[in-house]
Amino acid sequence: MHLKGRTVGVIAPAGVPDRENVARGIALLESWGLEVRVGAHVTDRFRYFAGTHENRRADLAWALTDPSIDIVWIARGGYGCVHCLPAIPATLPRAKTVIGFSDATSLFCAMSGMRDARLIHGPSLGSLAAHVDDASRQSVLTALAGDVAPAIRLQRLHGAPHAVSGRLHGGNITTLASVAGTRWQPDCRDAIVLLEDITELAYRLDRSITLLKESGAFGGARAFVLGEFVRCPLPPDADYTLHDILVDLLAPFGVPVFAGLPIGHAAQNVAWTYGAPAHIEGDQLVFDASHDARLASPLQHAHQR
Repeated sequence: MHLKGRTVGVIAPAGVPDRENVARGIALLESWGLEVRVGAHVTDRFRYFAGTHENRRADLAWALTDPSIDIVWIARGGYGCVHCLPAIPATLPRAKTVIGFSDATSLFCAMSGMRDARLIHGPSLGSLAAHVDDASRQSVLTALAGDVAPAIRLQRLHGAPHAVSGRLHGGNITTLASVAGTRWQPDCRDAIVLLEDITELAYRLDRSITLLKESGAFGGARAFVLGEFVRCPLPPDADYTLHDILVDLLAPFGVPVFAGLPIGHAAQNVAWTYGAPAHIEGDQLVFDASHDARLASPLQHAHQR
């Protein structure tokens, strides 16, 4: 895969990134042949954000509208992307790829279906070199190339063993719930919904999923696939598992529920693309070749204006 000559714009629209980890991430990108430009306010700090709302919005607008930037890489999750969503332009000047996860889920909801946008749920720049494993890093390269990722074996928790197909959607449960009922609400119709979270008590996950159900965000979903739930404890005397709770909440949709997807805040965080076609057959999540070659491999079109 040839990345030389492509330009990454690094932005921090949410929490304050670890500067050392971001520097390690930049060095890794440069070793891949990418040119890296850092947003003007990535090293800012305002309370628990990486800069004021206005400055974080300015960096997001810069990265999405500068025609010389091929890839927009989110430095860190945390909280704050929602303040920046009004800065998303109505159109992009050219095909762009946006990479991140966690709080970037709200950004992906807002940009889902946007022409010329390819949204990759994968390691933030701060975790790319410092936290995730080699397989996760390779999955990012595979996604950037537009190549088809290998199938992933899942664990069936609920539902009949029949094949399911759909487009990929989802992300961080708490962040999805935070935009439910807004103009950026997730639309999971005809989707295989991938879900993960971190540091949420079981009842908070229950609350978020209930909100997503009642808002209609999960209406029309074809399957749910659970990823990593890092430090999401149950009460000490619990005689049930977190999967029991999640299945109870999702089973009324009448579609299969699976677990075992290596996405989220653990060392494994394999990349996947919003809207990409996939299917589940034989308890395996299979990533299908994209029907849109132009967006499936945007790096091949990076300098078409």
